[in-house]
Amino acid sequence: MNEAAKLLGVSTTTLRRLEKNSVVKGYGVQVYYTPGGQRRYSTEEIEQYFKHRGFSGRFGFGERPVLLVMDCNTAFTSKESPMHGDWDKEVGHIRDLVSTAHQTRCPVIYSNSYFQEDDQALQIFIKKVPGMEALPTSPESIQLDPRIKAKKSDVYIYTKYFSVYSDSNLLGILREERCDTLIIAGFSTSGAVRAMATETIQHAIRPIIPAEAVGDRDELMHRNNLADIDRKFGDVMPIHEVIRHLHTRSTR
Repeated sequence: MNEAAKLLGVSTTTLRRLEKNSVVKGYGVQVYYTPGGQRRYSTEEIEQYFKHRGFSGRFGFGERPVLLVMDCNTAFTSKESPMHGDWDKEVGHIRDLVSTAHQTRCPVIYSNSYFQEDDQALQIFIKKVPGMEALPTSPESIQLDPRIKAKKSDVYIYTKYFSVYSDSNLLGILREERCDTLIIAGFSTSGAVRAMATETIQHAIRPIIPAEAVGDRDELMHRNNLADIDRKFGDVMPIHEVIRHLHTRSTR
């Protein structure tokens, strides 16, 4: 019930109140009961509700994609860091995605977060996320995860905030590349990935999120945010579809 309420954007109390004759009024979502009397909901029916409400269309790929890899560095992937997550599988998929981008001449950008002690906004933010103080305090000390094989042509940018656009030259780089599609990978789904997907479309660039190449410390938050991004802000798709598109594009 908690997950269904979050997907529909209502409280569990409201979800119960809207139930009539085993249907959630106003949403058309069926309520199913287990033998023990517990409520169950179909995520497929919830997705259909949003589609019928004018959500969940598709952007598709444009002609000039760029791959943005967010915080795939040791501050987020090393087990010794308080900011790390259990992301070995995701790092493996990011490695494959970077390799494919190199093979198909798709530009690769690595964005990396750092902490600046005298930044007033960060001083407020660490009250919510104290672990941020463990981030590198200078861009020079940031190390890409060793499983990712970068090339000299790859670009590195550095940011203190969730939105890389806010304090870096990312938009200028994308304009120079004439980018119309930004493939967003990295960490974390409910933070920087979501922020970038939300903001990218405002620059007339299609956000594409390979589902297996992004991760979050909380699996429920990960799934809920991917679902919400896919409904409103970007195209969430299996990584094999993204890789296939890059290969297909390179042979044109």
